[in-house]
Formats: sequence, C-alpha cells, structure tokens
Amino acid sequence: MLLVKTSSQKKGTSSRANVFPLQRLQREMAEIFADLAELFGNPASLGSIYGLLFASPGPLSMEEIVGLLDISNGTASQGLRRLAELQAISPSRHHGERTTRYSAKLELRPFVSMFLESQLLPRLGHSEERIGSLEATLLELPQTDREILETRLHRALKWHRRAKVVLPLIRRILKG
Repeated sequence: MLLVKTSSQKKGTSSRANVFPLQRLQREMAEIFADLAELFGNPASLGSIYGLLFASPGPLSMEEIVGLLDISNGTASQGLRRLAELQAISPSRHHGERTTRYSAKLELRPFVSMFLESQLLPRLGHSEERIGSLEATLLELPQTDREILETRLHRALKWHRRAKVVLPLIRRILKG
C-alpha cells in the first residue's frame, strides 16, 4: 500500500502525532482510493495518485506527487497518463510555468463510463464466451453432476446476458 510521506517522516521521525491534518487526510484518501483501484483490477498506485489529488486543495505537480506518495517518476507518469485517459484528472499550467499540475475531477460520470467501456464490457463478453465453451465439457461429466452444473452454467450465461443489456444502459445514462 502506498502512503503519503509527511515532512516529519521524510526527516526520519515516524510519529503519527506529528502528521499535519492535511497530510493525514491526503494519506488516508490515497489509501482508500488505492484499495478501490485494486478492487477494480488497477494498480494501487493509480488509486493513490487519484486519492492524493482528490484530497488536495490545489493542483499538484508530478514532482509533488512523487514526493508525497514516495513513488517513482515512472509510476507517477504512467498513473497520471492513465488517469488522464480515464478523464479522472485535469492537467493545467499556470502563466509562465513549465510544470504541469494536476487536479482530480470530482465528477465520476466520465470515469465510470470509461471504466465500463474499456474494462468491464470487454471482460464480460470474453467470460460469456468462456462459459459458453464449457457446455461441451458437461458431456464428459457423470449424469448427476452434469444436470447440476448445466443449470449453473445456464444461470451464469443468463447473468452475463442481463449484464450486457444493463451495462450499456448505465453507460448511456452516465454520458447523458
């Protein structure tokens, strides 16, 4: 799990009592979003970056993100790129600044819609094909097992078909 490094931790002290309230909030949000990212099959670092930006009152540079989360430049760069693709963050530059700063988008519609389109629907289609191909395997099973598992396979296919109908509707509502 990635943690937001506090200034006291960077200096070698590790007392939680010395953690400033903003840094504590940022660390906890980074951990919460890291857990959520992993739940949906994404790297924890992706969630940590988003959680840190979500809990930051202003935009942060990649260097600040690297320092606060104690992650590599490559991990930060890749995470920021992916979050931008998912439309979960906004990059910006202030007048005359060369550094790009990032802030979390608070509207989850595009983020969830993109996740449905790029992750969930393709996997759902693939798993439906796999379940369908298992029907041939049923013939190799003893009759009693075959009847039970045939019912279960049909139920799983039914769930997939329902999800394939409902998820595009959800995606359209979210894009709405």
